[in-house]
Amino acid sequence: MVVLALTRLTMADTVRQPTVWLMTGISLALIALSYAFGMFNFEAMDRMRMLATAGVAIGLLNGLFLAVVGTSQSIHDELSSRTALTLFAKPLGRGQFILGKALGVWLAVVASCAVIAAAHLLALLYASHTGFEGEDDGHHHEMFDPEVVIPWSAVAAAHLLGIAHSATLACIAAVLALRVGLVANIVICFSFFVVGHLLESVGSTGGVLIPALSLFSIDDCIQLGQPVSWAYLGMTALYTALFCAGWLFIGLAVFKRQDIP
Repeated sequence: MVVLALTRLTMADTVRQPTVWLMTGISLALIALSYAFGMFNFEAMDRMRMLATAGVAIGLLNGLFLAVVGTSQSIHDELSSRTALTLFAKPLGRGQFILGKALGVWLAVVASCAVIAAAHLLALLYASHTGFEGEDDGHHHEMFDPEVVIPWSAVAAAHLLGIAHSATLACIAAVLALRVGLVANIVICFSFFVVGHLLESVGSTGGVLIPALSLFSIDDCIQLGQPVSWAYLGMTALYTALFCAGWLFIGLAVFKRQDIP
């Protein structure tokens, strides 16, 4: 119950931050721009592919930024202001503190990403009715021939994987916030993001200390209109849970030996 209370308070505090509203607003504006850019492409399939992949990328980057910055700032503020000492005076363990903080920020990220995913799906639906012409005249446009299919299931799965992607970075940020400053934490986490995606190009996927971020990318399925299997989503969800648990245990081991000045 203590963890749930801390999670709820952290989520509420994160949602109130101007950064969350600003990033969500910017992401929604970028989705609208992605729809507008589709008007300048004459190939129907390319229009839809661009809008589908752009919306997923926008949601992913929004979740990444909010997870890293939100978690880093939340834990850093608690430690620097010594508010954490007050929390530890109550029946709250250090492991519960890390878990509650990371989970609370991540749930706020989920809420933001859900809004962006809904807007993205609505943009795809609107495009299917207007043909990127800007108005829906009540007719189904000819640009959507039988070969042009909106990969609804792949897009929805990509947004879910993006949310899982943000969970891995949130846990890394939570652990690093215990030892390094706010700016350094953000830089290191974004380095993890870059390295995690580059590992696939050298024949490795990462997995233990560096997240296997290539697992969360299904751009090929979106481009080819292929569905994503439930087995793959389940495997990725299991990997996310195990990776986050591993990093939180590392954080607990570090935090137990740390004095709060």
